[in-house]
Amino acid sequence: MADSEAVDTTDDSPNSENKPTSPQLLQDEAVSSTLEMAADAYKIVSAIDFGTTFSGYAYTFLPNKEKIYTNRNWGQTQGFLLHKTPTCLLLKPDGEFEAFGFEAVLKYNDLSEEDAGNHYYFDKFKMKLYENKVLNTEILIEDASGKTKFAVDVFAKSLWFMKRHLLRHLAGTMGYEPDEKSIRWVLTVPAIWDENAKQFMREAAHKGGLIETTHSNQLLIALEPEAASLHCKLLPAETFMGNSEELLAKPTFEPGTKYLVVDAGGGTIDIVAHKIRKDGRIRELFRATGGAWGGTVIDRQFLNLTERIFGEGYMKAFKHDFPKDFVELLQDFEIKKRGECDSVRVSLPYNFCNYKHEGKGVQEIIKNYSETSKQKVRFSSGKLVLSSEIVHSLFADTLSQINEHINTLLQKNRLKDISYIFIVGGFAESVKLQHSIKEAFESRVTILIPEEASLAVVKGAVTFGCDPSAICQRICRFTYGVGSYLPFEEGVHREDLKCVSDGMVLCKKILQPWVEAGEVIGHNEVWRETYTPIITNQKGIIFEFFKSSKRNLKYVDEENVEKCGSLIVEMPDMTGDKDRAVDLEVIFGGTEIKVIGSDHTSQTQRETYIDFLSV
Repeated sequence: MADSEAVDTTDDSPNSENKPTSPQLLQDEAVSSTLEMAADAYKIVSAIDFGTTFSGYAYTFLPNKEKIYTNRNWGQTQGFLLHKTPTCLLLKPDGEFEAFGFEAVLKYNDLSEEDAGNHYYFDKFKMKLYENKVLNTEILIEDASGKTKFAVDVFAKSLWFMKRHLLRHLAGTMGYEPDEKSIRWVLTVPAIWDENAKQFMREAAHKGGLIETTHSNQLLIALEPEAASLHCKLLPAETFMGNSEELLAKPTFEPGTKYLVVDAGGGTIDIVAHKIRKDGRIRELFRATGGAWGGTVIDRQFLNLTERIFGEGYMKAFKHDFPKDFVELLQDFEIKKRGECDSVRVSLPYNFCNYKHEGKGVQEIIKNYSETSKQKVRFSSGKLVLSSEIVHSLFADTLSQINEHINTLLQKNRLKDISYIFIVGGFAESVKLQHSIKEAFESRVTILIPEEASLAVVKGAVTFGCDPSAICQRICRFTYGVGSYLPFEEGVHREDLKCVSDGMVLCKKILQPWVEAGEVIGHNEVWRETYTPIITNQKGIIFEFFKSSKRNLKYVDEENVEKCGSLIVEMPDMTGDKDRAVDLEVIFGGTEIKVIGSDHTSQTQRETYIDFLSV
């Protein structure tokens, strides 16, 4: 590649880049082996599915990667034997860890009202990463009673617990606790999350003790619907619900097969479109899409209903006076909404049944609401009974948005000949969701739901951890590039960006793209360029990185272009002065983007993942 110019690290201006030339983008096996320690170099691959509503883990012992294990004893001391635990964290009044999962729920419910007000109780907090478009490690989140903690600490303590629980579980299975460095960790995230949310999870994993450095290759980030796709691809036909006798619905994954994966989680609905290549690997047909239409939307609709019945002031006052009973109310609805019954009977906590606000009791309020609204809702033996019409209304908007989005995808030319729609995730176990999608699309495409649909993501994440190249091609969501200085050309470059450095007339703020939005990227493809100093005695180069949803960009200050990271490469050895060179390598095509800068003369090397939290 042609040499390029760059600015001194003592200059506040953007870094200076290369002469006009075609960037080098190639598949690089050497870089792949350097960046990603081969899975067989680890003894265990373990994935943590940190869900909005429930969390769990799975693992495999290498090299026997076909056998994937999960912990099926969550909640054992509370009388449950489940493969996931509630994503609930309880902290002591001083902010130290108290409990997670079922134990956190139980301990919180057993606290007195005064103690509950002093403790910190967090649940369903994962969606904060999706809701905060400007995300950093200083973001605060509220607990059940409105007190705040740094979000990164809440996530870190939760991941710390999951790691500790897994190590204890493995010690019981193996007879000894494994070396932590022998475990490759995989964290799952929704595919529609912004890049800064993925970076946030790395920060939390580092702070929670999963990895020694934020950029450690010991941790992989897996996109949830991609992981589920890998899992479904490996499942026998008879393991799909209702498929034992429906031979016509037997899924095949021959080369050319196209399908959708609808990952219906507690917070988001993630949808990916995949195609099987001739080598059996998977390529992405269309970038991941979806929205915040998960099961928690139904929970919010239920809360809205309670506010219509009892009044917003009533519910707000009850939550303030009895925060743990308020949580108990929502937890009961969370369980009941998954059932097959058309009507729902929600258990009301004792304090709720006896609570009065502005002189009115629960039974009187429910009766008045039913009479004035003409909606079938009643109080019976300590339960709020919701008619089938009301339950249908709680689900209606969410199911409609999901079906409309799937239908929009099916209209695209590349997706008109898909063979299957796989429905996975915790919300996929909702009978109402299953019926809704089948009713809308079963006449056009085969709908398949794996048994234990809520485990598809975490098991698939283990498969991904064993072979990250299994998803071999992805569609890039954004245009990515680096800021540049180029020799100024009259009539070509903007006059307001002309500048002079060491006698050279340059144009600043040039955007040199690595890849354009919508392009297909192979696994571990590498963009390379070489840069040289533009001033005498230059001590280093500042590389500034940018992204945009637009294509064909020329400058970093155009509309919808935003800075997404930076990297400083020191050049301490002045031998050769302006003839010195720095290589910049950008490795992407996986779920994250990694950048490596190397100074030829001093052998200095710096690397980073694009850091979306500090810009």
